[in-house]
Amino acid sequence: MKTRLKAAVVVLALAGAGPAAAQDSFAWSTIIPSVTGTDVLGSHLRQRMDQQRMEQQRGGQRAAVPVAAAVRYQVSKPRRAANLSGFVARVAQVDPAGAQQLRDLFAQGDLIERMQGVLGPKGFRVDDLADVYAVWWITLWQASRGRLSEDTSRATNEAVRQQARRAMAATPVLVNAADAQKQELAETLLLQAMLMEAAGEQSQGNAVQRQAVVAAALQNARAMGLDLSSMVLSEAGFVPG
Repeated sequence: MKTRLKAAVVVLALAGAGPAAAQDSFAWSTIIPSVTGTDVLGSHLRQRMDQQRMEQQRGGQRAAVPVAAAVRYQVSKPRRAANLSGFVARVAQVDPAGAQQLRDLFAQGDLIERMQGVLGPKGFRVDDLADVYAVWWITLWQASRGRLSEDTSRATNEAVRQQARRAMAATPVLVNAADAQKQELAETLLLQAMLMEAAGEQSQGNAVQRQAVVAAALQNARAMGLDLSSMVLSEAGFVPG
């Protein structure tokens, strides 16, 4: 979605890394959030995509989900620090060197807070689980197609956001989750998206690394119940394709 993550210094996590180190770093993006129900969410998203296609064929249009839907959460800075620490600890289990790079990156300031400045103009909020899921979904789909350099329109962003809202409304385990759980899931998804885009930047001009990025995106999405290869992104959102 062309979020200009370089400006948020995410690319520093890969700066100076050789090809082998860069490939190892893709393990960062495969860390799965501890909040349960994400595979169920993927199932609801697929159902909503099919319903949306049928409605479009009939000429109908679904109303937007209210902004007040229970996908927002109250941000806690101490909780964020604990989430980032936990993320690093999980990465350390598969990539100790990458975990240290993340520690150095996080020590430079509140990366999630900086992401609000990047995503805000695109219509997204970092304290909204549906918004964050939409960012993650778009970024991984683009990574799976080698299209991370492309931008997405405001209409596309809004359509995917509404898809995520509708699916979450049908996933009680997420809607009814505590703020702490919503924040953990949202911040993990943001980090996955940022690191995936950084890996995509680093893989430019290297066919082997680029294929590793594609494989990581597909694997990450499958772990969340989504088959990116069967989807097409349009201004109507994601549709089967």
